[in-house]
Amino acid sequence: MHQLLERAQRRAGRLLREWLPHNLHYRPVGIHARSRDLAEVPKAAATYYEVVAAHTSHTDIPAAFFEAASAYGGHLHSKPPRTEQVPAAFVLELQQGRLYADNNDSVAVIAADDRLVGDASFQYTNKTWETIRPEDNNIFRQAYFLEPVPVAGTVCSLLAGGGAAIGNYYHWLIDSVPRLHLLQAAGLLGEVDYFLVYNRNWRFVQQTMAALGIRPEQLIDVTTHRHLRAERLLVTSPVRGTGAHTPAWACDFLRRSFLPPDPALVAAHQYSPYVYISRRDAEARHVVNEAAVEELLRPYGFRTYVLSQLSFAEKVTLFAGARAIIAPVGAGLSNLTFCAPGTCLLELLPQGFVVPDFMELAYRLGLRYDWLVCPHPQAATSLGDARREDLTVDLDALHQHLAQLFGQPAVPA
Repeated sequence: MHQLLERAQRRAGRLLREWLPHNLHYRPVGIHARSRDLAEVPKAAATYYEVVAAHTSHTDIPAAFFEAASAYGGHLHSKPPRTEQVPAAFVLELQQGRLYADNNDSVAVIAADDRLVGDASFQYTNKTWETIRPEDNNIFRQAYFLEPVPVAGTVCSLLAGGGAAIGNYYHWLIDSVPRLHLLQAAGLLGEVDYFLVYNRNWRFVQQTMAALGIRPEQLIDVTTHRHLRAERLLVTSPVRGTGAHTPAWACDFLRRSFLPPDPALVAAHQYSPYVYISRRDAEARHVVNEAAVEELLRPYGFRTYVLSQLSFAEKVTLFAGARAIIAPVGAGLSNLTFCAPGTCLLELLPQGFVVPDFMELAYRLGLRYDWLVCPHPQAATSLGDARREDLTVDLDALHQHLAQLFGQPAVPA
């Protein structure tokens, strides 16, 4: 009921923004397609810093996984690409730049000449989460505009879109935090006065930023700054470019920033190196027969952990010490970033939601990846339904995977 109310409110808000004229002079008057070219446009008052050159990215996708992968027509959740052309990663500095983010689907970065910056802005479709063209950004249909909140000093946007807009830990860790590497490499990180996030009160936001030496008073968010004009606005290219491959530099930055784990936490918790992640606290994708799964895993030394009960530093500690992880697909698996190369991952996937995110991340990190698709009696017909599908794990199939990975149980049954 709560989710239906939220959807109705979002739809009503979208309709009002398009039907009720107010402050129309804030609507962008055109598009700058490429940030690289803005330095040549005097009225844009922009400076471009290229950090990582454009390149071709490759991922090794097993044929069986490719065959099983879900495809709903959207860019992010169609068959996973083995090769991607990755555009240059950059930082763009805008004097008197504006940023508009009053909905879950889009962010508009606007230069001083009132033109949208195409490759620094984004919008997803509501149904497929597909990234669409800058000229189709909903800000060009918008009629109602808030007055911009003026911010003195330098603001860096960490808005990453999609799941990050609704509080997804995965998008925060993979798509937002690594932007700080681009700032650092451009020599600009120390000049930032404020960091724009979706919600400064989220625990994982506070804890990750604190670990990087960023103070709570430096965080501003879209609850109070849905439309801002910064004296100096810093934005970056999307971490994963226009595709799905996670760049090596993003993984390296996260590992360099948060590893090794705190020795005091390692000693205090003594987590098992055999980790089963439960989603029993989540809204969707529960393991229906989880008690039986845990019973099967116990002789191998697996212990169950619920990630929402752990601090960010504790998650880093848990994953850094893991030798093997078994888990249903979920945002918490972004913590694989902190695993040692060679760590085993067995991912449990709903039949309608066989997505490549963590298979691809495991490849980047040098982990041993395996997967088990959990059949569902009724096939999902939309991405929205598929991502909420619960899992019933085939215990015989799980036992076979365990035997292949570990042989006989380490602990007597």
